[in-house]
Amino acid sequence: MAQLKVGGLADPNRLAKDFEQVLERLEAARSFGKAMQQQQLLARAQKLLRSPEGIAHLYAYAPRFDAAGVFANGDWEAPEALQPALVSTTLRAGGINATLECLSELRMLAIAERLTEASGMTAEEARRFLQQILASNLDLLFPVATEETREADPAAAERVKNLFEFILERLGAAAILDALVYEAERVLLQRPIMVQRVEALLRAADRATAELPDDDPSVARAREWMHALNGPTPLSRIGKREDYAAALCELDINALAEEANNFGQAMSRTGLVSAQHADLLRHLVDNAPELVGPALALNAVGKVSLGAHQTLISDIIRFAIWRETARSIYGLSKLLEQGMTFIRPVLPGLRRLMVLAIHPSVAENLRASSEWQDPPDANVLLLAGTLSVLGQPRGVDQGHNPTCQAARAISLWAQNDVGYLLELIAFAARENELLMHFEGQSIRSSELSFGLATTLHTELDPVSLLLTPHLDRIYMEMSRHTIGRVGDGHRWVNPELHGWWVHRGFGELLDTATGGVHGFDSFIRDFYASYHPLYNGGRDLVYAQPCGIATTNFNAELVGWHALSIQRVAYDPAGEWRVYFFNPNRDKGQNWGQEIVTSTHSHGELEGESSLPFEQFASRLYVYHYKSREIGDASAVPDEAVARIRTLVAEGWAADRAWED
Repeated sequence: MAQLKVGGLADPNRLAKDFEQVLERLEAARSFGKAMQQQQLLARAQKLLRSPEGIAHLYAYAPRFDAAGVFANGDWEAPEALQPALVSTTLRAGGINATLECLSELRMLAIAERLTEASGMTAEEARRFLQQILASNLDLLFPVATEETREADPAAAERVKNLFEFILERLGAAAILDALVYEAERVLLQRPIMVQRVEALLRAADRATAELPDDDPSVARAREWMHALNGPTPLSRIGKREDYAAALCELDINALAEEANNFGQAMSRTGLVSAQHADLLRHLVDNAPELVGPALALNAVGKVSLGAHQTLISDIIRFAIWRETARSIYGLSKLLEQGMTFIRPVLPGLRRLMVLAIHPSVAENLRASSEWQDPPDANVLLLAGTLSVLGQPRGVDQGHNPTCQAARAISLWAQNDVGYLLELIAFAARENELLMHFEGQSIRSSELSFGLATTLHTELDPVSLLLTPHLDRIYMEMSRHTIGRVGDGHRWVNPELHGWWVHRGFGELLDTATGGVHGFDSFIRDFYASYHPLYNGGRDLVYAQPCGIATTNFNAELVGWHALSIQRVAYDPAGEWRVYFFNPNRDKGQNWGQEIVTSTHSHGELEGESSLPFEQFASRLYVYHYKSREIGDASAVPDEAVARIRTLVAEGWAADRAWED
């Protein structure tokens, strides 16, 4: 019989009746006959886990799980023997064991809420177990876009997210308040442009503070972050939206200066921008322009930039900075601090976006993809988004799309060739296409039908939303032009796609015909001689360079090929040589196995950079560009370093590949 559909899923009530029938058969089955019923029960549980209503039904049956034999003769039979640290691995692996794990968590919740009993576990112990798994797996509760999650089964991830949300609602967010705030802090230190996930974490933390006394240290810490998001001053947190703008008109210059300083410092400290910050800036440009600098928390360079171009910056604020675009205030601040206003194309390029005739389809897409019900005009959204990208070039990300090449290109242009990026933005916005060239041949994105992203997830900054579909298709077409050539196609595609500043020397580790590893030692030695200052003659990298890595999971197993850019190589504060790189993933703190965990702060990283010790980074590299005329002495690279990297590669992502030395 066909199942009724509710919101695209099978009717939870019907599925629950089906589940209960199998549960009754399992309860009645003899011990030797339970295995078949267990498998049927898990298949039905998996369907119920796909919706919050289905999970509520499962929880109603949870007190019957043990007696029925749901966990009989398996690793989950005794709840007191379970270890919270193992939950993550099981859930991420998916399959039947992940479903069993989900049912085990519902049983644990029933114990915690005293709906059932377990001989070896108290209600408080069950509660602590659940708190620990929620706190240590916030990326499952508040999903992160990475190469690993993009390769995972989205339905399985949705089941776990639904389960964790159900448990959190029953336990209360106060149980994991510290973890929520720590995770928000960790991500914000990376200074991403897109902060929706952080805002969700802080909203959950805000709800948690209502469950705790005001003198709890965790509450004070959480509120500091919430104030940065909701209004860093008492005046900005009272009344309706229009009340703050009216209140600013009543302040004298001293009170206004204090308001400006508090807003600027909160933004500088956290990377968060409140909607009221836009009201303040708009008031200041017309009534106290000397306070715009403090409100943007500008450094010395930023103050000079603002002073030299005060009139145009004021026009940009009036045009582009509204409550709906307030996040771009941070980008504007960083743009000024980097002195980008003194780069010839920048200010004319920004001014052009105010009056650009945007293609109707582009305008509709920009406004439809906004999180606001009544978004500003497309020109406003695009200019605000451009401020963010220029000010935060390493805050660009690919979101949930397999488009790391496009995100990396946008980031590299914002750093290496900002005039070209501004031209691309204007062209794509006006024409709804891009025109690029590959070895003299014109490529129009409008004439291409596909890229890596079959459906674009639109949770992207406005510039990425505009450019990514075109760049994705053009990248695929350029790659098609290299089919039949000997070697990795990135040798030719990267310089043509990104620009003249991409070095023409090219190191590649894999034989494209066989997939085997070849020339390992020379690949690693040349990388040292090109990028490591001790072996390349002390040369610093002038232009950030594209490269490709084998991205791996926490078991060092290959997930896929990923586009990064090497920003620089330098000593970290502890005196260790590190590679500082841009990762287009939204969350750049990742565990790649073999104790290789990317750092995003505390090791000398600039905003938006990731870093790894040189050897660890080299162990994931598979293609890179270098300047052939400026390569150092590869023979000087220590044999021991090459051997250590070989071990990491051979025991990790290339364990199953043929090796040809």
